[in-house]
Amino acid sequence: MMKTIIALFFFLVPASTCFAQKWINVDLEETEYVYATRKTCLKKTGEPLNGNYAIKFNRYQTNYEIFIDGLTNGEFRVFRHKKLAEKGAYQNNLRVGEWLYYNEDGTIRQRRWYENGLQEGIETEYDNGQVVKTSSYSKNHLEGWQKVYSYTKPQELKEKAFFEKDQKTISIRYKKIDRLNFTISDSLFYDVNRKLIFKKSFVNDTLLLQFKISYGVVVQDPYDIKNTKIEVYHGNKLNIAYLFPELDKYETEMRMRELLDYEFAYYTDVKKPRLLVSDLTRSHFYTTTFYRLYPADNLQSVIYYKGEDDILPGWYYRDVNR
Repeated sequence: MMKTIIALFFFLVPASTCFAQKWINVDLEETEYVYATRKTCLKKTGEPLNGNYAIKFNRYQTNYEIFIDGLTNGEFRVFRHKKLAEKGAYQNNLRVGEWLYYNEDGTIRQRRWYENGLQEGIETEYDNGQVVKTSSYSKNHLEGWQKVYSYTKPQELKEKAFFEKDQKTISIRYKKIDRLNFTISDSLFYDVNRKLIFKKSFVNDTLLLQFKISYGVVVQDPYDIKNTKIEVYHGNKLNIAYLFPELDKYETEMRMRELLDYEFAYYTDVKKPRLLVSDLTRSHFYTTTFYRLYPADNLQSVIYYKGEDDILPGWYYRDVNR
């Protein structure tokens, strides 16, 4: 379909109207866009533009556009500081085909594709000639996988995310430890409200940690406060769960980030990898109140007061089931 559109476009715009022709120089202020007709016209006469125009936006930027009865048709170029910055094509004011965006040194920064004015297919971003990011589009929306690559190690995947109508539903992050031949990957899953509901952590292809997040969980406490619940699994086995009172959005998100963190460890003799959840007996959690829920439903209220010089003075436990 795209090839047909491009072929039709170049049939409609003959070679005689190519970029090498003479250009009519005008300032942007001398033109106006008429929304009712979608045409660009001269302010003085109201006549639609016809021919090849070099439209000066400011002292730094000039657009080279071809107009047929006020509609942009044909090759389109943008020059900034007298260097090519963008290049593409229009058909009746709609972007079609391949569009290229350039760095000041002339190298390609980004490549996009359009059909009937809407972005379609794979958008590619470059750094020093290397692909650093690809994104899949459908009708102007992120749809499908977006992949991010290392700037220093070409073609090494750092992160990928799956989108549905611009909404990220899955995010996978990679970290390679070359000397151990380990690849750590975190898979994050989101609900329709863009809230994180699962985090799964792998070393190579082995699932080592899982975090399940639930929101608005009410604990049978005198205050019946809503909580964010994080269940921690080692592999597929539930180990412990934490519930954070949803009293302050920023503080709840900060607690979540701290708890969802882990440290990588391994046994040197057999190179067996492990992922260790952050130790809550360290000074991670500042002054706060939260709950710990063990698999046996032994729910406890835990009040932590941060001591002087960030030294943990201890925990106070109260069994709220009594």
